[in-house]
Amino acid sequence: MGGIFLLIGILLSVLSRWLEFEGNSTLGDVMLFPAIFFMAMAFLCSFPYFKEWWDDRSTRKKAFLFVMFAAVGILCLQAAFWFVVWRDQWLGLLLVLPFVACATFIARLFK
Repeated sequence: MGGIFLLIGILLSVLSRWLEFEGNSTLGDVMLFPAIFFMAMAFLCSFPYFKEWWDDRSTRKKAFLFVMFAAVGILCLQAAFWFVVWRDQWLGLLLVLPFVACATFIARLFK
């Protein structure tokens, strides 16, 4: 599963760079969101404990929750930095709050 996520992330990253070279830098910047998302999912799915959770039917729900909250947290953090750094919208820092909530949930998942 991680290999598929990595392949998708690399393809989207190349597409993003190609769009920026073709003069469509806004769409190229936006394409980085799913590229980083899929690369992060590939990284998370490569953890040994995730593989153990996913293979065991009784802990598959735990693995799914882990990936789901990690995905939401990653996207919120990406959006926050996109708004703050590229758009000069300091209200984008509010998107750090859902990231912290997701990270807290993931930390409780490991207890």
